[in-house]
Amino acid sequence: MSLLQDQYSDSRNFMARVELSRRFKTNPYSWILWIFDHINFPENAQVLEIGCGNGLLWKANLNRIPEDAHIILSDFSKGMLSDARRVLGDDAERFEYQVLDAQEIQYPDDSVDIVIANLMLYHIPDRKKAISEISRVLKSDGVLYATTFGIGNMREISELVSRYDDDIYYSLKPFAHAFGLENGEKQLSESFEQVQMIKYLDGLEVTEADPLVDYILSFEKVNEAIKGQKRKDFEDYLADIIEKEGIIKITKDNGMFIASNQSLR
Repeated sequence: MSLLQDQYSDSRNFMARVELSRRFKTNPYSWILWIFDHINFPENAQVLEIGCGNGLLWKANLNRIPEDAHIILSDFSKGMLSDARRVLGDDAERFEYQVLDAQEIQYPDDSVDIVIANLMLYHIPDRKKAISEISRVLKSDGVLYATTFGIGNMREISELVSRYDDDIYYSLKPFAHAFGLENGEKQLSESFEQVQMIKYLDGLEVTEADPLVDYILSFEKVNEAIKGQKRKDFEDYLADIIEKEGIIKITKDNGMFIASNQSLR
């Protein structure tokens, strides 16, 4: 996982991706508020987020977190956990932090009420093991909330990069093929009795080149291929498209799986 560790040693690449969606999304209702809307906290909830990133989900929803909830923010990256503490600021002490491998969760059976896996299960090499581990640590009425995207997500960016230089490979399809909206239910159903999918409707209408460049170059392979003068050429290429067409429209295809071993209501 060394490439992944480089990509997520801290939250810089992550924030470049967040910023593009934040600035140019067509759905005025925030993705991270939408996620939180669907989380049902039981009394004295024991909550484990796997792959918490820089804690934005909790920062955006601080006033909605039940006072009696015990929340563990975990990530395989110490840098991400440090960034989460920084982002949460004065509220950082409300949370517990742990470096954790989702393939080997060091918690007892039936000990957690809620597991959150936000845009991360597709990164895990042994996903079947990780999903089994999540099911194991959840209580009998516990719930997994796992977000991901579909095969068509951001497909226009792949086309833009290919038109610029067809030797440069950019695609989110491998992630969606690993764990996406089209196949996530089947994977989760091996460890959970009930799986429900909910879609989040959105799109991007990009009117500035720089944030789009930052997003695209947040992916290591593209960043390696577009450096120095080539980066400036790439910026000009995207700026010309926006100047001629006024906008670059990009497909978003995101959603959430809610999985449990009891009936979902």
